[in-house]
Amino acid sequence: MSSVHSKTKVAGRCVVVAGFLALVLTGCGASGVAQTSAVTPSEGDSAEAVPDSAADSSAEPAVTEPAGCPATPETMPAGAVSAEIADVDGDGENDTEWYDEATAPFTFGITTASGATVSMADDLAGPGGHSGWTAALHNGVVVSVLDDGRRATLHALVDCGFVTPIGVDARPYTFDMQNTHDNGTGVGCLEVDGGLELNGLQVTQNRDDSFSLMATGITVAADGLSAINGYTAVSASLPEDDPRVHEAQTSSCADAPVVSTSGR
Repeated sequence: MSSVHSKTKVAGRCVVVAGFLALVLTGCGASGVAQTSAVTPSEGDSAEAVPDSAADSSAEPAVTEPAGCPATPETMPAGAVSAEIADVDGDGENDTEWYDEATAPFTFGITTASGATVSMADDLAGPGGHSGWTAALHNGVVVSVLDDGRRATLHALVDCGFVTPIGVDARPYTFDMQNTHDNGTGVGCLEVDGGLELNGLQVTQNRDDSFSLMATGITVAADGLSAINGYTAVSASLPEDDPRVHEAQTSSCADAPVVSTSGR
């Protein structure tokens, strides 16, 4: 189970996870144009018909601007490890997530097709490789999860900036990746009605050497400011070679790409 926990506004990741509990994991635009037309008087009107070219120039056609984050001066750093991801800013174009280890701390970011780059410092302290992924959940919230193999942090992309949800303990929501505090061993996603649901995962070994897996559904608020735990579901007596046992000790979300640092 994940620990419950953010709100840090920052200016400005996937390995396929098999389903568990008989659920299957999977991995996510819109545009419109309002039209207007010139109107001429009918035959019975005394006024002369006015040609289209003479129509009121103030009545400009109403055009719906495409969604998308506005371009920023910041760009993806040269040398960053990157991967193409599904559209996260609503313009229908695939975007890019990346990890940069040229700085300390590492930096994780997203660069959109519209030219916007948003990033955040990775404050995880693990000495090995760090990894991250980004996915849109069933309620429309776009989340990014970063991990260093020991714990993972949760973030949301809201209004073209990263927000860190806060848990019920008034602290940034984090996941335990090694069951250190009996809170969890991994992060994953399940397919539910309407899309993907974020899950905290915890796998434990039973006395007969089989394994039990508990999944906890997590709801991230639309504004990204909070995250709360929901239902829990348990799958017991799994053999050690069951793929779910391994997957519950990793961080990934369906077919969302994962980007990782070198671990050096």
